[in-house]
Amino acid sequence: MPRGVDGDDWAIRLTAFLAFAGYVLALARRRGRAGPSGSGWWALGLAALLAHLACAFHFAHSWSHTRALAATAAQTAEVTGIGTGVGLYLNYALAVVWLADVAWLRLAKRSHENRPAWMGAVLHSFMAFMWFNATVVFGSPWGQAAGWAAVIGLGGWFASRRGRAC
Repeated sequence: MPRGVDGDDWAIRLTAFLAFAGYVLALARRRGRAGPSGSGWWALGLAALLAHLACAFHFAHSWSHTRALAATAAQTAEVTGIGTGVGLYLNYALAVVWLADVAWLRLAKRSHENRPAWMGAVLHSFMAFMWFNATVVFGSPWGQAAGWAAVIGLGGWFASRRGRAC
């Protein structure tokens, strides 16, 4: 454990990292390669996000939405100068959207694969926005480094594949 980080904080940070890793690995997967599929990483990332939310509510907020909202507003004010808790609701939305997407993928894979392109674009734009904020804007120095590495790595990978079928 890093110095100055207790077990509770470590659980919150580790589950957040695992959720982010699942998200990045799902996006970066290549078809036909050995190892877990993109959908496997996608589901594992969701499971880690749900574990992160449970750890944060248990260890940091004593299962109180009011305390979580106040803490989110305080952190947002510290970083942006605007004391709003809207980020907590966006985190709830992230969990619901990711859960709905995993459920759709598991229950109706063909329908999920044939969804309109704009739906995937909206989903991934929202998720990328959330992860960018979680890592680069509000993250620790290590989280910021991981966030920028993911942005640069995935951005370069997607740019190199532009114009090719995925």
